[in-house]
Amino acid sequence: MLITDVETARRWAGDGLPLAERARLVTNDIDEVHQHMSAMFCPHDLRIEGGVPPLAFRHHQAALRSLTFNATDYGNPYGRVVVNIPPMDALYLVQFSLLGVAQIVQDKNTFELHPGEMCVISPDAKVRQVFGEGYKHFTVKIPKSGLEAVLAQELGFRPGDLRFSPRPVRLQGAAAAFAQLVRTVCDGLDTGATGYTHARACGSVEETLERLLLAAVPHNHSDLFDAPPSGPAPYYVRRVEEFVREHARDPITLGEMIDVSGVSARSLHAGFRRFRDTTPMAYLKNHRLDLAHRQLKAGADLGLSVTDVALACGFTHLSKFARDYHDRFGERPSCTLKRLSS
Repeated sequence: MLITDVETARRWAGDGLPLAERARLVTNDIDEVHQHMSAMFCPHDLRIEGGVPPLAFRHHQAALRSLTFNATDYGNPYGRVVVNIPPMDALYLVQFSLLGVAQIVQDKNTFELHPGEMCVISPDAKVRQVFGEGYKHFTVKIPKSGLEAVLAQELGFRPGDLRFSPRPVRLQGAAAAFAQLVRTVCDGLDTGATGYTHARACGSVEETLERLLLAAVPHNHSDLFDAPPSGPAPYYVRRVEEFVREHARDPITLGEMIDVSGVSARSLHAGFRRFRDTTPMAYLKNHRLDLAHRQLKAGADLGLSVTDVALACGFTHLSKFARDYHDRFGERPSCTLKRLSS
């Protein structure tokens, strides 16, 4: 039976707490809750505001190889649970609201996470979360190293730090597929299904989840990840492409690219024409423009200006950058920055 996006959202909302057979802690002691959750995630500040309600805390947990699934209910009938989390450095957290609304501040970004939505908490972010009465949520803990390795495998090179948009996304499209697979795996683990824990299967399941997450939530490498894979090319073309990716922010001459390729100028031009339908210098310009486009899309959150982005991406003539950017993306750089910040 086809599972729709609406049905997926419903499975991640309501009174039920996933992984019912995988309870790690059930308690009414707030100090025990604080100690336990600090051990499960990272040391953090935890307090209750608006009274001292009797707690009925529950934490359910299961794991594959390196991914951990966590269902949490603080069980506060009134008052607010406030959690201040420092940067976790090596972990991404994918969070779903199951019941109620979480108010989340991730660095300078403030938003609400509702049932039927998911968001990514980045390793380098300071996070404050406020949970109202009866709030329940679910998180997937994903090591940074594994997720970035999958991204590099898909792109064929390491593109630099991975930064997700902090804003929630609806459980639609790739986000729905991610949520469906997470819930299917959790339900299987909950009932004791051994297939997901098989040594030769769990790694593939984890990588599939990581690829779906990269497709579901916008990030600074989405343009590259969402693009069709490029066809095979000779070693000298790929060698120049790798050189450009590593040094795009630095001054690069055609002579340097010819030296890096190890072939003649004529052969290099012919290889780029045949396998990339462009020239080496045009490839460099377009790569820098794509890099600038990704940075402008994240610029509102990072406080960057058009000039900051242009110079950081290797452009020294700002007016020419603006013309080339408009030709490639159909809008001025300032419009991209303004549109995505509104």
